[in-house]
Amino acid sequence: MLRSLLPLLTVIALTVSLPLIGALLGGASLVETLQLPLTERAWDPSRVNSTITSTATLLLFGLIAAVIWFARPVVRPGRRVETRSPGPLPRYGWFGVFALIVAIAAVDGDAVNLATALITLAVTLFANADTQRRTGNSLLRQRPGYFFSLFPASLAIGWTFYWLNLWLQLWTYPAATETVPFVLGKSADYAVLLPALLSLRQWLASFPRLLNWTTRARPLNGQSSPPEGAILLGLAAIGLVGASLWPDWIYPLALLAPLLLAVGLQQLRGLPTLFAGLANGDWSRVLLTAIAALLIGLLAQALNRLLGPAWTFHLPLIGDLSLLGLPLPGWFWLPTLGLLGLWVSDQLTAPWKQRPQQPQFRPKFPVKVVVEDLLGKAKR
Repeated sequence: MLRSLLPLLTVIALTVSLPLIGALLGGASLVETLQLPLTERAWDPSRVNSTITSTATLLLFGLIAAVIWFARPVVRPGRRVETRSPGPLPRYGWFGVFALIVAIAAVDGDAVNLATALITLAVTLFANADTQRRTGNSLLRQRPGYFFSLFPASLAIGWTFYWLNLWLQLWTYPAATETVPFVLGKSADYAVLLPALLSLRQWLASFPRLLNWTTRARPLNGQSSPPEGAILLGLAAIGLVGASLWPDWIYPLALLAPLLLAVGLQQLRGLPTLFAGLANGDWSRVLLTAIAALLIGLLAQALNRLLGPAWTFHLPLIGDLSLLGLPLPGWFWLPTLGLLGLWVSDQLTAPWKQRPQQPQFRPKFPVKVVVEDLLGKAKR
């Protein structure tokens, strides 16, 4: 099991160690940087640059247009998917109602992070319940052990990004006053993100029209190679080391670095990457995961504006248009974080894969019975 988790542990170790190495090389003050909780920035962010903001916004819309163009369905649909009549709501779906009731109590106690975690957990349970009600199966029912293993993995990745943000300081928690409640609340918030991502992705895939639309694009030629993986690892290393040296300028690359590490390691090992399906015109893994990540981000930001704010963003050099307190270019990183979460979930599948079962012994019929003529032998 440890061998299957080695790529995940490698990505976490590099994400944690490389910014620290950059800080030691640059002589940065660790006392001012390492704060728990991070209530305010240790330095003022760079002023908003209208040129950079406009360029980033244009690149964002250009990327969206390119994805829509290349992912558009051009191949005729295959056979029609048979739909089943919806069944009863699974019993575990009612635990989502209980989570919402506890979330109301958490809001009354000003525990916004805990309330956000509970509401996200309720959405996760509702997504699994509705998927099972309409399709007869769900992630929670099909692989319960794998589903619950997503919680500790999500917790580890969440605190890894908190560590990375200490060097970038792109978001702070001004309302956090005590360390222990903050750690408990954020731990609950981080732990539910990956189960919510996978559950919402499966819920989206349970709609035949949406799934059919994302699997009929024109195949994209191209194949990943180890040299390309080495380039991605180099870019990730530059972003992580530079996070503590030039945080206000290199933070876009630093936030992408864990995903670049993940994809680069896959290419170096000669394994299919997250984007392998694009060669067959299948964009479902990429697009449905990105949509699920955006839905979680919209929910979290809406709850933060409604109940908080528990956290605030300070994106250097970028300003003007924003959605729910996050500048529009900042929403680009949510789908990339979703793809990283999908890669993390792929690393957890090995221990839960079912071993192939041996076929049961079934004798052939009619059964041949050998009869020896002892009477004939005696007459001879």
